[in-house]
Amino acid sequence: MDGWGMRTEAWRQKVWKKIPQRLHQMGVICRRLPWTKEDIKEFVISSLEDVKGTWVFGVVGAVGEFTAAPGERVSLIYEDDVILAHTKNGAMQIKINDEVRALTFEQSDLTKASLVLLVVKKKSGNIPTANVITDLGKDVKPLFKSDNQRLFDLGLGRKEARFSVRVASGSASKALKNTLGQNFKKAFPFIAEALIQESPTRVIDTAIGRIEVQGKIPPPEASSPLGPHTHLLPNELETGRPLPIGMEIPSSYLPGAIFYPAK
Repeated sequence: MDGWGMRTEAWRQKVWKKIPQRLHQMGVICRRLPWTKEDIKEFVISSLEDVKGTWVFGVVGAVGEFTAAPGERVSLIYEDDVILAHTKNGAMQIKINDEVRALTFEQSDLTKASLVLLVVKKKSGNIPTANVITDLGKDVKPLFKSDNQRLFDLGLGRKEARFSVRVASGSASKALKNTLGQNFKKAFPFIAEALIQESPTRVIDTAIGRIEVQGKIPPPEASSPLGPHTHLLPNELETGRPLPIGMEIPSSYLPGAIFYPAK
């Protein structure tokens, strides 16, 4: 918009307030929030301090969810652009730099029940991912202690997120080594049982950060535990969707994290 930077703050805020109505008239569901980098950081910190909801990293069919279990608090450290949160079985790290944007699908002012999506510009948000089961070696930036463990990319081959597991020597490590070089769909029947039994640390990386989840992986017919957990669902992965239906975003962005407010 010509002259945007030369306009007064009051003028810019007036324009921002008109945007939701204009987008609605155009049939556009997604809109960018007028948040600065500091605004986004404050939102993330507040959501974690007050346990206001759940942060989700990943793609449809392969996600990590970070929130505190009932009665549990989040241990929080933030310095410069990096926010680090821990609970007993989960950890989340987010880096909020000048490339991060906040989007919403609300057509009016945000409320406590509003979903917020953090994205990055696609040109600056690529992360290294593999198309086959790959031994990445020692995890150089673990959020939990990882002595004598190796990180294995499960080979989803998705540009939006990488789903890995960090394993020590044992049945899961053996199963993963036996399927090195195979794509996830082919390898899954041979690694699933070992992963459930051993329940290694699950690691989900996106362009803005990482979620790590420890604790027991429930069997397929069981409910997910309260607090941090993951979902790895081959049938849903087959959709190829980066985001749930109804969350369509401009092609210039890569999704980094979704915040779902507590019900």
